[in-house]
Amino acid sequence: MTDKNKDIEIIDELDTNLMDHEYDGIMELDNSLPPWWLYLFYGTIIFAIFYSIRFFAFGGYNQIDEYTTEVTNADKDVAIFKENFGGSEINENSVVLSTDAQELLNGKEIFKKNCIPCHLENGGGLVGPNLTDEYWIHGNTIKDLFKTITFGVPEKGMIPWESQLKPQQIQNVASYILTEFKNKNVEGGKEPQGDKM
Repeated sequence: MTDKNKDIEIIDELDTNLMDHEYDGIMELDNSLPPWWLYLFYGTIIFAIFYSIRFFAFGGYNQIDEYTTEVTNADKDVAIFKENFGGSEINENSVVLSTDAQELLNGKEIFKKNCIPCHLENGGGLVGPNLTDEYWIHGNTIKDLFKTITFGVPEKGMIPWESQLKPQQIQNVASYILTEFKNKNVEGGKEPQGDKM
């Protein structure tokens, strides 16, 4: 049998499977779907039934519950952050000069612990500038000082303290500096730096 005859036989076998419509010379066969495809299809139907019962009839875990849980967890994280780091209530725009005795005492302790090596105990300045004269490099308001302490002046050797001190602590030490040292002109202080204010 030639190849041509084989082709004719194959086409004859297909005639029994041929659907009775044709488009642009293209004929469609009515073949059965493969079993794996049918099993997959039936499986999705069964899954859809159980899914509908679980999530719609019995009110199973859904996106609203998931969202509520995530928001609750985020609120807890924010509360922990605020407790540990003072949150963001106090920043360089909202800080105010504190006159509270306890806060100034806390500021004094922070100053003694962290600032004396550069500014001396009397604020007269050593490596850092004199804090007792009328000249200030980065401004002499509470907001200026808060910003300088928070972000530091790395090019002048002052590290940023935002990772080591809470905003409340920075407010306390800045308030202490402004109430204890500003315009006191201690004897033997470092020469003036910056602008007179």
